[in-house]
Amino acid sequence: MLINVEHPIISYSDKGKPFQYEKLFYATVEPYILEFKNCRLDKLTDEDAARCLARIFNKMEVNSVPVTEFFKADIDKMKAAGKSQYEITTTLASMIAHDIFCCFDKNLYDENDEFAVCDRIYCIVKDGEKDFIYCNSTVKEGKLARKHPSPEAVYFAELMKFNEQGKLPKVNDN
Repeated sequence: MLINVEHPIISYSDKGKPFQYEKLFYATVEPYILEFKNCRLDKLTDEDAARCLARIFNKMEVNSVPVTEFFKADIDKMKAAGKSQYEITTTLASMIAHDIFCCFDKNLYDENDEFAVCDRIYCIVKDGEKDFIYCNSTVKEGKLARKHPSPEAVYFAELMKFNEQGKLPKVNDN
């Protein structure tokens, strides 16, 4: 799944403006939402939305580990706190969205104006094939306007490479 860098949430992001992680996540995984419910997530009841997201999470991997296994401790804490299935799935969606899209949130840029990074790469496994969530945008540089991969595209390519090499964490340390 290619991240749409032209999406208004990314295009109009700026320091001081709230970054809508969840909306961007739902827009990115929308083909899978439509596959399960044939309806956009915002049109579903809370119960149906929770079921739909849970089905997606059951097919999703982070660093080649099932998402539900990777975040098992967090999910167990939420269950123990008496959270509803809807609250659990939307909280998990928020956590995943922050991991994926942190590099686009200008509010998270450091003092050197560099974007935030995470050591997790996500994919949805369908029919044995991994559909990674990634960015491959380009930027024009120089007088000849040659296109080069954007810094975010380089970041996602490195994550993919590290994942293939088994260098990304297989357990959640947070």
